[in-house]
Amino acid sequence: MNAARDNFGYFDTNFCLVAHSHVPLIFGQNKDGKCFAAKTPRAIRLGSENRRLIINPGGVGQPRDGDPRASYALYDNEAQIMYHWRVNYDITVTQKKMMEHKLPLPLVLRLNYGY
Repeated sequence: MNAARDNFGYFDTNFCLVAHSHVPLIFGQNKDGKCFAAKTPRAIRLGSENRRLIINPGGVGQPRDGDPRASYALYDNEAQIMYHWRVNYDITVTQKKMMEHKLPLPLVLRLNYGY
């Protein structure tokens, strides 16, 4: 939570989209400066003046939150709503390609479990 709190100082907009942690999460900061964390909801309005958000929609590959489905978001700029999606994909095809490229077996197997 401290890292999230520190990062609010690096942008002055109501929200910031980040990626690469493979874990869908939202960090928020209320007007009083109090910070909070929450799972990324299915839909969230981003134009609120009452809070600031750091949003990570997760990862299309190698999710690490216990859910093996791909995770991504779409942002509707007019409505100022971000939609979060989880979709199944053929993990075995990806694993075969990983094995062909000689990636370590633990990386290949963890796709089954979302870790």
